[in-house]
Amino acid sequence: MTGNKRRRGAFLRGLHAGLGLGGIILVIVTFLPLLHPYWPLAGLTEHFALQVLMAATVLSLLALALKRWRWFGLLLGIACIELWTIHPYWPSFLTGPRSALAGEGAQMKIVSLNVWHKGQSYAAVRDYLSRSGADMIGLVEVTPRWKAELAPLRALYPYSIDCQDRNPRCEEMLLSKYPFVKSFSGHINKTLPVIAWGQIAAPGNGTPLTFAVTHLSWPVVRTDLGDGEETVQAEQARNLAHALQKLGPNLVLMGDFNGAPWSRVQQDLRQATGLDNQGFLAPSWPAWGPAPVRLPIDHIMARGQTRLATLHPGPDVGSDHLPVEAIIGFAQP
Repeated sequence: MTGNKRRRGAFLRGLHAGLGLGGIILVIVTFLPLLHPYWPLAGLTEHFALQVLMAATVLSLLALALKRWRWFGLLLGIACIELWTIHPYWPSFLTGPRSALAGEGAQMKIVSLNVWHKGQSYAAVRDYLSRSGADMIGLVEVTPRWKAELAPLRALYPYSIDCQDRNPRCEEMLLSKYPFVKSFSGHINKTLPVIAWGQIAAPGNGTPLTFAVTHLSWPVVRTDLGDGEETVQAEQARNLAHALQKLGPNLVLMGDFNGAPWSRVQQDLRQATGLDNQGFLAPSWPAWGPAPVRLPIDHIMARGQTRLATLHPGPDVGSDHLPVEAIIGFAQP
């Protein structure tokens, strides 16, 4: 009996210690982004708001069971903070219906995929894209080998945009079932990021509609601008926002943004461009992880008359990212 009491006491002490350690970590992770103006890399933890929410919920239940009321209140507060952070991007079936869209004929399917420059799942990606039914496909990390392996898709997607012939490190590509009226691919103002965009006449009504694909850096590299520091990702997003201002009112932007939709960089980008991806949550990286641990860093955004009707991750095709699939339509005037 004494041995059982000792084991039970050791187990309870372990639970209390785990609660304290986990609580301290969550406090640091939650409030570290407040140091962003002084230390740009402090914003890195904001991308994990969904995981922090889940961890805070579990630990708050543990605190409740252990009757640690102060920890319970603190952890519940952290959960509420993170829930507020991510709530604009919560799945649309919880946030209500989207704006009314035009008829079925005006809708298009979009697929965005980081094929992974180290990946070799050529057949799986070709098969997925050929069966996807997408009208427009945006790809990133397309190496010269990937471009050659994807060439058979030309039978379904006769129109494409990329700049690998001029620069093999230009790894963005658009594939389309519709001819491009205007197009461009290359670096923005001779610097990063690279963008590939094309304008089509939207099926059904002929409205000029521009699609663009890009790829932003990881949010872990700093740059010194002379008047202060920021991440390379933030600098690239600012360059991207400036370029998107010239692409017309009806725009669909897709790609690997290496950032959660509630991150500071993403919010600044949407505010500067009028793009929207709220009401959707599509965890896409890493592909091998279960949904609760994946981060939503691949996005499809729209502005103008275009609206996202659905957005969700696609199947595992051998990349380190899952594809992201969307249906877009035109809002009623």
